Amino acid sequence: MKKSDKGTDNIFKRLNFGRRTFLKGLIATGVGGLSGALFRPDPGMASGGTTLQKNGEFVIEQARKIPIIRDVDILVVGGGMAGVGAAVASGRMGLRTLLVEYFGCLGGNGTSGMVNNFCGYTTSGPTRVQIVQGIGGEIHRMLLERKGVSSKTSFTFNPEILKMVLDELMAKANVELLYYTQMIDPIIEKNTIKGVFVANKGGRQAILAKRVLDCTGDGDVCASANVPFELGDGLGGFLACDMAFHIVNVGENFKSSTVDPAAAEAIRSGEYKITRPQAIIQNIMIPGAYWVNWAGIPWAVNGLDPYRLTQAAMDGRKVVRDLRRFFRDKIEGMENADVIDTAAKVGLRETRRVMGEHLLTGDEVLQGTKFHDGIGACAWPIEIVDPVKGRRYVNLKDGDFYTIPYRCLVPQKVENLLMAGRFISCTHEAQASARVMGPAVVMGQAIGTAAALSIKRGVSPRDLNVDLLQQELVKAGAFLG
Repeated sequence: MKKSDKGTDNIFKRLNFGRRTFLKGLIATGVGGLSGALFRPDPGMASGGTTLQKNGEFVIEQARKIPIIRDVDILVVGGGMAGVGAAVASGRMGLRTLLVEYFGCLGGNGTSGMVNNFCGYTTSGPTRVQIVQGIGGEIHRMLLERKGVSSKTSFTFNPEILKMVLDELMAKANVELLYYTQMIDPIIEKNTIKGVFVANKGGRQAILAKRVLDCTGDGDVCASANVPFELGDGLGGFLACDMAFHIVNVGENFKSSTVDPAAAEAIRSGEYKITRPQAIIQNIMIPGAYWVNWAGIPWAVNGLDPYRLTQAAMDGRKVVRDLRRFFRDKIEGMENADVIDTAAKVGLRETRRVMGEHLLTGDEVLQGTKFHDGIGACAWPIEIVDPVKGRRYVNLKDGDFYTIPYRCLVPQKVENLLMAGRFISCTHEAQASARVMGPAVVMGQAIGTAAALSIKRGVSPRDLNVDLLQQELVKAGAFLG
């Protein structure tokens, strides 16, 4: 024993168990019941155990053994609102469900991205109907009970309360969580997905699953499995992305209606770096604290390019710095306002659109199409947010909605793989409607339910009887139209 270890060993003696007993227990149980393989990577996983050969512009890595840390029924990749809906739905149906997430919390853009408002929860017009029910509606009710939203008709939320609500939902649904974990590659046998490779502080690991649900926001699992996809608008353009942030010390006399006129004048003068004329500023249920969705990145960002994404994050913080100066100089009630934090990730609206069994179009959205295999409703307008020109809405008729076909959630070519979220099978215009958090949790609930049903019925998700899926969703409180 090293001299420096003696003090620690004495602690173990006082607790009536030895150092070896403690370490064996730690390795055997891990944290939260996860395998000890997380803490003791196989020697073949370390760089020192791998011989690398340089071949032109590539490095060739020798084959290595990857430990299998889990073998589950359903693996959900991504913990945004789509992943939340998927994992809770499958967990409640009694299937062994594991959700892996890159950040340390659930909620995706709603928490890590600081977009603190549930868009797409209701129809438009004077008489609004809440069409996001089921798990999405339950989340809203839990937030209301905990004063995370202000009322039954408010969808702006406190993100810290949302984090805790979502953790609680997972625990009650018996969903196992693995945070701080990145999906690396799918495990494919012939044309069937069998699981994924992941990486985290424990090294590389394999997770096997009967069904894999891609809720990554960018379609990472599908793309890595060679499912066809389109990128952005198909012409090199992308919907704008933002650096959302929180401000505090806002006075009671602040009125959000005063911001846009002052911003228009500031844009004309060029005195401040304001990249978009329309500001979204809403209180997050804390006196004097607001979330701001206004720091637009003034160029088209390909969110799949890590170097462009890095530059976007830095540019976004520069815009935030100038907006703080503008608030203090020009807006009544914000004389002492300060930025308390910026989002952990840039708020992307669009990257991939993965091709499925049906391609949802802008015309189908605006016509309020009700599909025979609809698994939930959406009424959000086609919201085109251009990096330079700003925001433009094309609305559905008041009170109308369209339904999202199950076929849009079934990727081409690969079996036992489903998808939900902003990258589903749709055109650039339709994606500008279906991309928001309300329909995301609806789609998530649908694929979690479909995955569970397909296992119980012994069929591929592609061949699942949609009538059975719709019946199960209605039973769980979902709104299908």
